Amino acid sequence: MSDAPQAAAQKGDWRHAAAVAAALFVLYAATSPRGVALEDDGLFILSSYFLGIEHPPGFPLHTLLGKLFTLLPFGSVAYRVHLLSALFGALTCGLLWMCARRLTEGRLPAYLAALGLGLAPVFWSQAVIAEVYTLNTFFFALLVWLGLSASPQRLYWMALVFGLSLSNHWPLMLLVAPAFAVLLWPQRLEIVRRLGALSWLVILGLAPYAWMVYRSWRALPISFYGPLETLPEIWFFLSRTGYAGIDQSPTGGWVDRLRFLQFFGAQLAFQLAVAGTALAAAGFAAQWRALGARVAAFLTIAFLMPSVVLIGLLRFDYDLLSRHVFHVYPLPSFAVAALWMALGLAWLARRFALRPAHAAALAAVTLGLIGAMGARSNLAPGEDWAERYARAVLGALPRGAVVFPQGDADLPPIAYLHLVENVRPDVTLYQANGLILGNRLFHLLRASEAQAQDSLRSFIANERAPVVSTMTPLPGYPLRERWLYAEIDKSARDPAALAIEIPEEAVAFFEQAVLRDEQPANAWVAYHQGELRLRYANLLARRLDPRQPADERSRRHMAALAENFYGALGLAEGMLANSAGYAPAAVEGLLGRVRGLMPPDAMKMHRAKYFILRAALRLGAGERAGAMRDLETAAAVWPARANPAFPALENLRRDAGGR
Repeated sequence: MSDAPQAAAQKGDWRHAAAVAAALFVLYAATSPRGVALEDDGLFILSSYFLGIEHPPGFPLHTLLGKLFTLLPFGSVAYRVHLLSALFGALTCGLLWMCARRLTEGRLPAYLAALGLGLAPVFWSQAVIAEVYTLNTFFFALLVWLGLSASPQRLYWMALVFGLSLSNHWPLMLLVAPAFAVLLWPQRLEIVRRLGALSWLVILGLAPYAWMVYRSWRALPISFYGPLETLPEIWFFLSRTGYAGIDQSPTGGWVDRLRFLQFFGAQLAFQLAVAGTALAAAGFAAQWRALGARVAAFLTIAFLMPSVVLIGLLRFDYDLLSRHVFHVYPLPSFAVAALWMALGLAWLARRFALRPAHAAALAAVTLGLIGAMGARSNLAPGEDWAERYARAVLGALPRGAVVFPQGDADLPPIAYLHLVENVRPDVTLYQANGLILGNRLFHLLRASEAQAQDSLRSFIANERAPVVSTMTPLPGYPLRERWLYAEIDKSARDPAALAIEIPEEAVAFFEQAVLRDEQPANAWVAYHQGELRLRYANLLARRLDPRQPADERSRRHMAALAENFYGALGLAEGMLANSAGYAPAAVEGLLGRVRGLMPPDAMKMHRAKYFILRAALRLGAGERAGAMRDLETAAAVWPARANPAFPALENLRRDAGGR
């Protein structure tokens, strides 16, 4: 092909890629939540709006870009930052079209790769909320496109882009760096020759981290650890040392890793549908001959590093929430699988001499299946659930309250509505562990645990306004439990005193927003609703007098809660804690339901709680040996220091004369 036709073809390719990006951007913009969502959505919106400091390692480039999107003249602040993810998700797929065009003949396979990734459930889900993952896959796809060129001049662009990618999400980008070393191996001498200039370009790309450290010295509404003023503090933040207990759970083992491998395999089939996964498998097999060993090895390593290898590096507990946290990490792997899908289509078309219409029909069916999966996951009702919950909590709080949001899903949406949309300006938010909010009571990196607890207790003792917490009550205080929040009862002298007073508006929210939603499509919503069911059931069972017939509404609630694992677990726990005492047979029957309803991905702490409750029931019946076996099982299921089975088991053994 002469230079002129080749240039015209490349120009046409850009138009096709731009059309793909534009179509997907419209889709993502139309399906993005208009308000705050769960996951880290609220925190990324807040950090963008206030130019604050996100959780480690900070994601400063995303914060800076997000700030630009908050200046858009339409929509809520939340929706504007969602459009950042939508834009880079769409650009990722446009770049993937260009990458597939370099690797395969014809434009149809490129459309299959780009739209297949763009419509995949997990990619779509991250393109409609404030998250860092579409920006990460954008940099990955851009580096792939640049790396597939043989031009040494593009090495400079790759160095700068790689540095910028590290300013967004360095752990995931370092994972795929070995793959790019393989791709660029033929240019190794050029890289060595230009190493000085390339290194400075990488450092230039890292400049947002310097801005982030400087910015942390300011008084910010959102700053995860507060000022980072010493090298140990900066390194602690950037290296994610504080997340060691999350990335490396003390209870995570090889069984968890094997279950994650199973989960990843199932996710691959789900994300690209069975037809797309079969095409990707064909493309993987064909790549070694079609692309050569180097490019094929690059794609294979880039696929394995953020998926299989990452599973080996992490020590997550396998449960509903950790599974959902992990399932966004392999997005670069899914991008590679989409390229393999394009290769598989091209190989099938050549191998069986498919007519263009037949190849197009195969691509259309595959995209239809992938799109159906994506629509089912991302067009389901409930995307506004986080905002509805946060508004319900804020609306129920006492006038002028001091609020400690305690749940994983509580603080971000509540803080967004309060700090950005000025909902309930009379209340004041604090974070009990000294994280995230700028008005911290102590600097977590400089205070010991005892000093931190002393600061918290002193603050609460001197505070005259109502002090409340959401989800998990602040320990060691008498409480007025109102389900959506718990208020410290300073008039009570007994620290164990508990008054359960669930107001009508909270009961109405339970009926409308929790009880009716049996199977939420979003895993974060499912997890948070499960915790809310457990708490409501516990309080309901503790409040009712088993010697008196319950009212019709309470009976209806208990019957519905007993059909759900979290609800049944909470009812059993509340029954055992009820001072009047339920009949042991009633508790035993409920625990039997808990065992039958227990999902395979239930959290270890909840599975352990079942055995702890059964041990308490058996101990009350005088079955000491059976209670000890249950406590030993609970300890084995969840071998963590926070497991209450350990002190209970120690007390039983001591009473029995054992060590």
